[in-house]
Amino acid sequence: MEDPVGQPGAGRLRHGDTVSDIPRYPLLIGGRRVETESWSRIVSPATGDVVGEIADATVEDADAAVKAAEAAWPEWSRVPPVERGAALERYARLLDDHAPRLAELMHAEMGKPLPEAQAEIARANEVVHYFAAEAERLWASQVPGPTLATGSWIRPSPLGVVASITPWNFPVALIVWKLAPALAAGNAMVAKPANEAPLTAWSVCELAIEAGLPDGLVNCVPGDGPTLGEALCTHPAVAKVAFTGSRRVAEQISAWVAPRLKALSLELGGHGPLVVLPDADLDQVAEVATVQGYANAGQACYSVNRVLVPRELEGDVRERIAARIADLELGPLVTQRGHLRHRRLLADAAARGATVLGGEDIEGRRVEPALVTGAGPGVELIDEEPFTPIVAIMPFDDVESAVAEANRPDYGLVGYLCGGDLGTSLEVAQQIQCGTVVVNGWRVVVPYAPYAGWRGSGVGAELGRPGLEAFIRWQHLRVLS
Repeated sequence: MEDPVGQPGAGRLRHGDTVSDIPRYPLLIGGRRVETESWSRIVSPATGDVVGEIADATVEDADAAVKAAEAAWPEWSRVPPVERGAALERYARLLDDHAPRLAELMHAEMGKPLPEAQAEIARANEVVHYFAAEAERLWASQVPGPTLATGSWIRPSPLGVVASITPWNFPVALIVWKLAPALAAGNAMVAKPANEAPLTAWSVCELAIEAGLPDGLVNCVPGDGPTLGEALCTHPAVAKVAFTGSRRVAEQISAWVAPRLKALSLELGGHGPLVVLPDADLDQVAEVATVQGYANAGQACYSVNRVLVPRELEGDVRERIAARIADLELGPLVTQRGHLRHRRLLADAAARGATVLGGEDIEGRRVEPALVTGAGPGVELIDEEPFTPIVAIMPFDDVESAVAEANRPDYGLVGYLCGGDLGTSLEVAQQIQCGTVVVNGWRVVVPYAPYAGWRGSGVGAELGRPGLEAFIRWQHLRVLS
């Protein structure tokens, strides 16, 4: 996964140097819009148009946002769970009302095809509705003692101020996965969205304020990633950092957080294997490989990157995938860095004897989907997360070899398996060392189940009950008389 930090496309502006018809997105601190001296233009990677100007927060702005959150969360944590859930449900309904606008904005700022943007907004809104209901179910429990008044009370308590640092590839989903459970558990949040696509994430935070959530409960401080990342991760009032992005940045965040003993959750990159069993439906294999290999132009941590297929079925699977991608039109690669990486990965594969179908530049940062055969360990796109629209087909001689290859790279986010016999499929799926394994299909995320990275793909879980408990600390009240 690429870092959730970087430089916006058209550089910074100083205060007063504006384009009159371009919308401006100031900081959101303590329920207020806060102007800054420095602003950045957000340029669409699809059209080259300037779609907005976003405020550049300073270290002092980050401190102000944390202090606003610190002032807000204690009262919010005392709101009864049923009322807290009702407030979040009002927020969820407001997000529903604004879904078309949010999808159009996402389409404009990052070039994501509109149907994909609409789908992201819809799935993200499901998450807010889910955690609104979970807030109502956030009960304490009692282990009775010898009398009604004595025994052990076990109660959930919020952590306090949470800092979220999120990337650009799913700008709404990945902030909502943190924001909704954090609020449901009684916390406040300071959000730092990615520089490349901050506008839709900013809008999600603004709608939390518009929904009537208490001032300071949701704050948004876009700006320079390393500067603000360090300010938030080292701030004494921040109790937890929730990060999605690259392993390289995660290691830096961990270095800031660990000496201060803050809570930390990390959702990092993946290198998704699709294990094909001999009795699999090959049309289904081709569908899973195509949908999950090239969704979001391959810029997804859950992507199918390697199709591990019985050797005797390799040609058939290759032909079916090639037929499906022949007329596939992708959105742009959002960053220039990603575009250069795409070219480098394909050149490296070809230089090492692999065959590359497609992958050529079309216009700007739009590229063809690429299908690679003849590549194995030692080729960069086989060993490292591509994060571009590249799928490699790798033949194997037995299922054990396929599972070994699936587990070889130090990733463990999402794996896939297609097979005919369900019992055998489940037995093999359990051997794939990923937090999520999808059997005979492609939809990965549902609000009620945890999404967790194993091994080099992360620490902790998002979504589901584990995603709520990630923002809770437990207190035991031992009553003896």
